[in-house]
Amino acid sequence: MLPVRRGAPRPAPSTRRARRPVAALGLAGLALALLPGAARAADPPAGDANLKVQPISYVVLVDESGSLSVPDLDREKDAAALAAIGELSPDSRVGMVGFGSGAGATSAVDVVCPMTAVADPAVAGCAGRLHKRTDREGNNTDIPAAIRQGVSMLRSAPAQQPKVLFITTDGAMEAQPGEGYGNDAARIPGELDKALTGALAEARAAGVQIWPLGFGGAINAEQLSRIAGGGAPSTCSQRPEDKPAAATAKDSGEVVQFLRKAFGSARCAGVTQTDSTDVDGEADLHVTIPAIATDVVIQVHKADERIETTFFDPDGRQADTAPGTERRGQGSRTETLRITDPAAGGWRIHLKAPAGVSGPVSAAAVWQGVVKSYVQLNPPQPSAGDSVRLSVFLQTREKNLTDPGALKGVVVSGHVDGNGLKADIPLKAGDKGEFYSDYKIPSGTTGEVTFTGTVTAPGVAGTREGRKVTLGRGPAPVGVELKWGDTTIEPGGSVGGTVQWKVNDGRSHTLRVIADFPADVGLRINGGEQKVSAGSDSFDFKLSFGDSIAKGDHTGRIRVVDADDGDKVLADTTRTITVEPPPGFWDRYLWVVIGAVVLLLLVVGVLGYLAKRRGRARRIGPITLRLYRDGQPIGVETRPLDERAEAMWFRLDTAGFPPQLVPLYQHEPGSSWIVRRTAATGTLDVETPLGAHLHLDMGRPTEIEPGLALGFGDDRVQAAGASDGGAGAADPYSPYGAGGPPTPPARPYGDGAYGSDQPDNPYGPYGTGPAADPGSGPGSGSGPDDTPFGYGPPRT
Repeated sequence: MLPVRRGAPRPAPSTRRARRPVAALGLAGLALALLPGAARAADPPAGDANLKVQPISYVVLVDESGSLSVPDLDREKDAAALAAIGELSPDSRVGMVGFGSGAGATSAVDVVCPMTAVADPAVAGCAGRLHKRTDREGNNTDIPAAIRQGVSMLRSAPAQQPKVLFITTDGAMEAQPGEGYGNDAARIPGELDKALTGALAEARAAGVQIWPLGFGGAINAEQLSRIAGGGAPSTCSQRPEDKPAAATAKDSGEVVQFLRKAFGSARCAGVTQTDSTDVDGEADLHVTIPAIATDVVIQVHKADERIETTFFDPDGRQADTAPGTERRGQGSRTETLRITDPAAGGWRIHLKAPAGVSGPVSAAAVWQGVVKSYVQLNPPQPSAGDSVRLSVFLQTREKNLTDPGALKGVVVSGHVDGNGLKADIPLKAGDKGEFYSDYKIPSGTTGEVTFTGTVTAPGVAGTREGRKVTLGRGPAPVGVELKWGDTTIEPGGSVGGTVQWKVNDGRSHTLRVIADFPADVGLRINGGEQKVSAGSDSFDFKLSFGDSIAKGDHTGRIRVVDADDGDKVLADTTRTITVEPPPGFWDRYLWVVIGAVVLLLLVVGVLGYLAKRRGRARRIGPITLRLYRDGQPIGVETRPLDERAEAMWFRLDTAGFPPQLVPLYQHEPGSSWIVRRTAATGTLDVETPLGAHLHLDMGRPTEIEPGLALGFGDDRVQAAGASDGGAGAADPYSPYGAGGPPTPPARPYGDGAYGSDQPDNPYGPYGTGPAADPGSGPGSGSGPDDTPFGYGPPRT
């Protein structure tokens, strides 16, 4: 089932039934509450269930003259049907009259429906009785006769009820000889004009508004404007759009839309924007219902009655048969859905045409905000010369209006009237739906003074409520002012307030805080009573609410009374408590989690960067291994086959002459040497085939066999050093960063090898370079090399 207005549960059916019989008692209670010193609030803060759309009485006058085409008459019928079944109040009454001109015994008017309650199912068929007149029936246009008939039907309406005539016609008024205005054709226009003047005077005297709509090329716009201005004025606000006015349409296709707009203005209602589409299969239309709307009729006009409609609320739930709704006109070209206390927002009308059926469909909503203003004064019983806070609040039948969206376009004005006192009080919008102003009562003012709040808004009938007080003389025995803390709480929370008091009569008084909130909020008052005497001071109190209080706004009335003076009201204010659910885990810790995630990502990034840096530092890189004898290279060297690997492998081959460093792609157990970088750039760890480890410093060859040493050069370090002309350049792979590697120690083998360019080894793995000179190896002094690794024959 559809909850009709979110956030405010509808009263139980039994409760609603009980409220009507006690309406008179409620008014009596209101009168008592307005008396000076009354303890109870004048209006319940949670809304007024007795509020309802004001009913109206109206008659639709439809032109049946012979100038109409069949489609024109059909459009008039559709507009009249929507006016009959699309009214907001089920207590309204409607009549329908077709008119042409009098001919013989045939009347110029045809009452197809007498005044009937719009809730009566019979009104849906009234428009079907309208027809195009023949010559014998009188097919001209006697507008004065139609107006007089409509006024006559409306005379039986209640005195204070709005009375309205709607007229649709395709031409100016016209009659022929023998149709009630004499037989002299030349005098007929003047007679018609006098008849129109008299009919308009009757309408004005009877309080009947007239809203004419003309369509087609033969209309007389000036005449229609005269008709609109000749009736009674609007009973709505004084906005220009609420003044009775004529409308003109280019053709009958716009009759429905124009009459809908006139209907809304005449009965102080708003009309949403019309949505239309051509249906061939299925389609959707949308209307937007404002937040202030309490009563709505969605009107649908279809080219073919076989097109089916289904209504959905803003939450997507089907609303056709939900509580608070009434659907009418199914199976006809005009359908309506009346909704009480609708959910605000976009409503959807789903259209479905059977095979072979298509055509245009339009939809709009006529709505009204049924609101009531109530007035508060602080202090409630002022004296001449006092400054008074005048506050005006708005209520629907369910609650106080506190939503700024619902109050958009609402204008609230204040007024004060008394003995020699008459002034307007501009009000400004405050928090939670309050409109207020401070007003200083002129000194010397005596007797009764009435403070009034007037509300006007689009779609809202003007509402005016007053508060009458009898001014005191001199300062009040006790003056009280209320101060408040934060009014936004979680379920089970509390709102703090302070009573600031001043005793002027020197007597003791018992001040008591009274709060009127709906029973389901679980209210408790702590510290709300205190005995006071001469002087001034303050005391704190607390309004505590139950754990089960619902989310949203809860409005209540808080008063401070003097329990020693018959509960005389000393302060009277309205407060709206906003309940928000306690924050969940993500509400509380979202930014903590985001910060932790960012920090974790940062740490992971830094660790990843360091790991990558260390990995790059461990790469064997562009090194060159060289064999030395007596501190001098012998022209044998090798390089890694994969500089990105973390190790290189080679085999030392001493079987040939000279010995060779043979690079390997992988480790060969028992024969390969393994070279890895150590933590510091510029040093290597060399693992022999037997598993022993040697430490190599760049520029300091290390003996690996008797008479044979192994050294290395590092192009990476040398390139960095060359970039700035020498040592100290940064190694991008080095763990030392910009400082570069430590300076290697002095080399005992001399300075000839480190950093010098050497000729390529013709016997090495790269196979290039000039041949070595036999017998003059690097280890020779003045004779041939006598070692097995020399270049010459062994020494004897």
